[in-house]
Amino acid sequence: MLRYALVFSVGLAGLCLAASSDPSNGWNSNLSWQTPAALQAMDLSHNTKPIMYLFNQPWCGACKRLKETFQQEGDKISKLSQKFILVNVGGDDNSGFGEAFAPDGGYIPRILFAEPSGTLRPDLKNPANQKEYAYFYDSMDKVRAGMKNALKLLGSQGKAETSEQPAAASATSQTKPEVSEL
Repeated sequence: MLRYALVFSVGLAGLCLAASSDPSNGWNSNLSWQTPAALQAMDLSHNTKPIMYLFNQPWCGACKRLKETFQQEGDKISKLSQKFILVNVGGDDNSGFGEAFAPDGGYIPRILFAEPSGTLRPDLKNPANQKEYAYFYDSMDKVRAGMKNALKLLGSQGKAETSEQPAAASATSQTKPEVSEL
């Protein structure tokens, strides 16, 4: 019996290690996600890529829907995402960020952009949601439109994609974010 418990424990530890080694946390591993710890370890003094933070929680319904969209439609932002440092801030990592990363509340999911130097830019909001829940994105087209806007304003090694048509963003969201105190 002890032998089976040991095998189970080793197997479970291996699964946990494998799961934590994927910085995408299931948000499409074909995109180059970074963990908050990896970003913190980077020297941003020569960085030329804007930073995109994706705040989420595994228990959040709206996060699960957006995560599924990233899994199914991530190819829509694949080329564009190479011009960003993508940071997946999920689970316990959320508690390591202060109020500056929740400029209009601690709802999730939310996406915020920062300059290549790391300076947060709360003025860069979802082009479709400028008022309430200004950092909430519920479709890949809206995420792409937000990324293009950030790239246009913050610059990068390359220019914003001109061959892609900007997403037609509606003024209202179809789903509401989860409200959470962080």
